[in-house]
Amino acid sequence: MHGSDGRRIRGRLRLDARAPDGRLLARRQATNAVLRGGAELVARRLGGLPADPITAVGVGFGTEAADAGMTALARPADVSIPASALTSPVSEGEITIQSDGPDAVLLSVATVFHPTAKLTDVTEAGLLAGDRLYNQVVFEPVTLDVDQDVTFFWEIDFPFGR
Repeated sequence: MHGSDGRRIRGRLRLDARAPDGRLLARRQATNAVLRGGAELVARRLGGLPADPITAVGVGFGTEAADAGMTALARPADVSIPASALTSPVSEGEITIQSDGPDAVLLSVATVFHPTAKLTDVTEAGLLAGDRLYNQVVFEPVTLDVDQDVTFFWEIDFPFGR
């Protein structure tokens, strides 16, 4: 989504994995790619058509930036890991909107993912609106374990103006 001046919806992710005692075990930072499903979600909301809000964060195992038509994050090679272990709900209270910026409205998501299975070499994440994948972020591999708190900090800029 961009205007004639090339400005697009932009996002950034920071992932912090912490031990039960609060020690930082891993940090990943990457830029966000809005997918076709995400752009459609925004357009449906603006048009007053039915569209789920952001409801979950998901993790995956893809190593390449997705094409715009991507609809799901990559599943792990270990088929015994249930799909439910790869998502965590996002509540309304974990989303804030800051509209006083000079040229963009900022949507921030800060949510904690509690792994229910050991997830080795996680390399991607995305926000979900119902079953629609809004975006994708690819980062260096990280292992997430059941005793960790994994906090996802997303910032997404919606530009405006000329």
